[in-house]
Amino acid sequence: MKPILEVNQVHKAFGSTNILNGISFRMEEGERICLLGPSGCGKSTLLQLVAGLLPTDDGEIIMDGVKVSGRGSSVAPESRPVNMVFQDYALWPHMSVRENIAYGMKRRKVAAAEREARLASLAKLLQLEGLLSRVPAELSGGQQQRVGIARALATEPRILLMDEPLSNLDVKLRAEMRNELAAMLSELSITTLYVTHDLMEAFALADRILVLHGGAIEQIAAPRDMYEAPATPWVAELMGYHNRLTGTVVALEGDEAVIQCGDQKIRGMLSADPGCQPALDSQAAVMLHMESLRLAAVEEDAAVDISAANAGNLLCVIVRRAIYEGERWRCLLATRDGQLLEGFLSEAPELGSEVAVVMPCHRTRVYALEPSRQLAGAAT
Repeated sequence: MKPILEVNQVHKAFGSTNILNGISFRMEEGERICLLGPSGCGKSTLLQLVAGLLPTDDGEIIMDGVKVSGRGSSVAPESRPVNMVFQDYALWPHMSVRENIAYGMKRRKVAAAEREARLASLAKLLQLEGLLSRVPAELSGGQQQRVGIARALATEPRILLMDEPLSNLDVKLRAEMRNELAAMLSELSITTLYVTHDLMEAFALADRILVLHGGAIEQIAAPRDMYEAPATPWVAELMGYHNRLTGTVVALEGDEAVIQCGDQKIRGMLSADPGCQPALDSQAAVMLHMESLRLAAVEEDAAVDISAANAGNLLCVIVRRAIYEGERWRCLLATRDGQLLEGFLSEAPELGSEVAVVMPCHRTRVYALEPSRQLAGAAT
């Protein structure tokens, strides 16, 4: 079965600034992909290329087997089987909710009876039934966002494009809308390409996450796969592996490496990307997930039993600082060779005391200190 969307080696620059460099990926019908990355990485630009709001400089975009963008050809946005939900809602301020939702259907000359049936269905789905006569100024931010989504869905697009649609909402409403949106998109099974810089939003909404960095794809994978096995140091940090130590590779054993950090050794998992794997005797970056660290006091003349903790790794560190966070203490820790990391303690630690950091090998990721991979998105 052909994918509903194919993006093949797409490039885009503004003047002398490259925004996207050889982006390639495919989407299956009903799939939800979140474009995740920091501001300026090219997420919204890619979405606009798919929508037809911007032309590609090179490469091609194919929808349902038809090339809609490429050298010498470009299908107009209104002729593409897509619709977009914008960050600022983009509602007509002088139109009622009913008129905003029906606008696209009228332009496409959908019969009146069909328009009313779709409008009633969407109003029920998005809890807008009592608001149809209001204008946008009389709605809350969450209600305006629902109207924007209803309007986009009313024309029954093959692909729904969403450009950070929750970013203008307050924290509480954003969390509520995130859950509602995830349930709705799952129920509708509509193919969705969704831009966000919020990791939790991507986890809630995506079948796969596509991480953009510097105009290229760092990794595309299911949320759990990306969290469990980030391909690059940059993705690892995005996934919460904020602790970073450096050391020398003293052993390579299958998909694991042993790293010498000062007078202590750490065992961790290698990246699946060969360009991010360190060589024997080279310097490597060891990245640890802060939530996976477990600390225990080291008693004088007593051995620390890490097998009971199912840890796999042990580091002795000194507590440099402790910050109370309600249920736990966030601690700044120093290894014996002076490297810093953070972890949590359930009780107030004594500053200057030595503690044991225990951590599972599968949450310990090892990368070449200077990855040699050429960032480019392989179509998957």
